[in-house]
Amino acid sequence: MDTDTGVDDALALMLLAADPEVEILAVLSVFGNTYGDRAADNARYVLDTCGRTDVPVYRGSDAPLKQELRLSAGIHGEDGFGNTGLRPETSVPAEPNGIPILLDLVNRHDGEIDYLALGPQTNLARALELEPRLLERLRSTTIVGTLGPALYHDTEPWADRRFRVSRDPNVSFDIDAAQAVAARAGDVTWCGPYVTRQAMVPEDFFLEIAASTGFGPAELITKISADYAGFYTRSYPQPDGRRVLGINDSLAVASLLRPELVTGSVQRPLQTFEDPATGDRFLAGVHPVKGETRPLHRVVFDMDFDGVLEMIGETLRRPLPWR
Repeated sequence: MDTDTGVDDALALMLLAADPEVEILAVLSVFGNTYGDRAADNARYVLDTCGRTDVPVYRGSDAPLKQELRLSAGIHGEDGFGNTGLRPETSVPAEPNGIPILLDLVNRHDGEIDYLALGPQTNLARALELEPRLLERLRSTTIVGTLGPALYHDTEPWADRRFRVSRDPNVSFDIDAAQAVAARAGDVTWCGPYVTRQAMVPEDFFLEIAASTGFGPAELITKISADYAGFYTRSYPQPDGRRVLGINDSLAVASLLRPELVTGSVQRPLQTFEDPATGDRFLAGVHPVKGETRPLHRVVFDMDFDGVLEMIGETLRRPLPWR
């Protein structure tokens, strides 16, 4: 798992940590929702809260390949945890770096590893520089990113109303890395805001679980998500005035662990688009052209959202220990 551990990343990591069929070989940090070092510490804190001290966390990329560093601090807080200041007992050291760890794991488990990238794709791009066939040697790669499937001959896919507040920071924060990944062949699935912004979950869903169970993972989500829910409630006001929050990264985890919950996807080459108003660049899945040579990746555009919520609820109501 490759994560810029903010609020929704924490929930996604819990879904993996609780699944008895999943072996988490390593967690790599990346900048995005917060600084890279805090992302690593946040992942460590989540795993420790879930009793998963057996899962190693490594520092990954702290900055984009070429761009200036940008963060989503206004959404997740400066610390990625809603400015709660929560830290693990022991911070994740800067060494060993996670990218050589990843390549070593691939050499030892060729064709057996599922890679889940929840933040900017910088770690993958750096690893591809060292092993160009990386995506082919992974069993699968699931990425939170892209604007989804563009309409035929669409030149402004970012104009969809789902993107009126926040478009696709995981790609735009390091477009060079995203383009490097998009150019490689492999079993790659992109699950971006086109689908994730359809799922706004009432804050009460999590508050009720935490209050009724008193379990640590559920309580952690409620602690770190107060400001996060404020952002989503202001940005996506609900008819009944309910406070809501996004579960973006959990949808990617669900697409990997429960593929039957994916109700719509297409195979598309990915193309770069630039918004002239902001200069931000994005990826979207476009229709293949005659004689297409670009690799085709899977782009998710619809899911069984109720099924994903059931999966989250069942996980958070599960008592510890999870192993």
